[in-house]
Amino acid sequence: MHSFPKKFNFIYQNHQIPCELYPPHHLTKKRKISISLTHDMILKIRAPKQTAHKDIMTILEKHGSWISQQIDKRHAKQTHSKPLQYTQGEEHLFIGHSYPLEIEENIHKKQNIQIINQKLHITLHHTPPLKVFALLDSWYRFQALELFSKRIMQMHSVIPWIDWENCPPLLRIKKMTSRWGSYMHRDTGIVTLNQHLIKAPLHCINYVILHELCHAKEPNHSKRFYALIAPIMPHWKSHQSQLQQQYGALLHTPTPTENSSQS
Repeated sequence: MHSFPKKFNFIYQNHQIPCELYPPHHLTKKRKISISLTHDMILKIRAPKQTAHKDIMTILEKHGSWISQQIDKRHAKQTHSKPLQYTQGEEHLFIGHSYPLEIEENIHKKQNIQIINQKLHITLHHTPPLKVFALLDSWYRFQALELFSKRIMQMHSVIPWIDWENCPPLLRIKKMTSRWGSYMHRDTGIVTLNQHLIKAPLHCINYVILHELCHAKEPNHSKRFYALIAPIMPHWKSHQSQLQQQYGALLHTPTPTENSSQS
């Protein structure tokens, strides 16, 4: 007789995901294999008892992208639900993906941040949380400036109402607690984008940028305003909803000094 649950690990894109195998639920079809993610980030699999392990792994590989997305979504909700500590192994978001911190203290190396093996590898001369926060914060700001600038300029082909050659919009990066972006009309338009937006998925970033650039023509959220967005981004409502529901907590990310972090 088999004992359940059977525990094993599934590795996908360098992420090790704990799995638990159970027999089918009595209300489901006996031949059906089902996959779900628990609150503890464990992949719960229900499969007929005679199912070979290799067949289960094939199913997991087939649905690897979906599994990865569900984990990222769950992390997006949980990562900032409690104060961040900026310590080893803590999960942090970057362009919609969750990466654990890998902190290296080394006085002989240059202080920097790199994504290595699906981890945010941080090299510092000294590693109290405030130092980790400061370097990570400046890295986020730099990445935001780089990516947002590129995405804005790539909008020129779909936004004819801006004079891209003579008056391209200026970009400002700022932390804001109530909005993802804003647009200011002056001699040249100024797009201000929230630094925390760099943690959201790329399609959400594109939505916010498009939203603000549409204000260059329609300052208010009128029917005419949304008529500008819809042809360019038909699924803008789902992007807006995802940003609000899954990433809204990012707007209120406190600094370590507010967290009472210990050095």
